[in-house]
Amino acid sequence: MNFDPMWPTRRLVSRRGEVVRQLGLTAEFTPGTVNEVYSKCGKPTCHCSGEDDPGHGPRLLWVRYERGKTRTRTVPAKMTTRVRAGVQQYQRFTDLVKEIGEINAVLTEREFNTPGGRQLSGPGTTGQKGGS
Repeated sequence: MNFDPMWPTRRLVSRRGEVVRQLGLTAEFTPGTVNEVYSKCGKPTCHCSGEDDPGHGPRLLWVRYERGKTRTRTVPAKMTTRVRAGVQQYQRFTDLVKEIGEINAVLTEREFNTPGGRQLSGPGTTGQKGGS
């Protein structure tokens, strides 16, 4: 969270606008995580059989959820940089969306406590009442 809920309303609305603009910088994102894994082959004469040896690897695994199931793919060496960057951008995207939601929650609470329940507007708002 890059804002303080105690900030004045004008500053919160301004920060929300900044975060909304940053969303445009995150187009190349990939959901999931990238994990480095090591494994032991089980051959008693292999270097990996030693107690202090981490095993063969690292091998990179891209893990994500798709239609309620965990999908795991081994990342080819030539795609490592792109997949890692995409996953980092996805995390950035989700962090930005979370921050917008948290700011909106603070602003909504303040609106409940404003005489007449006036709508707060400014950069990053549509100026229209929404509903679900």
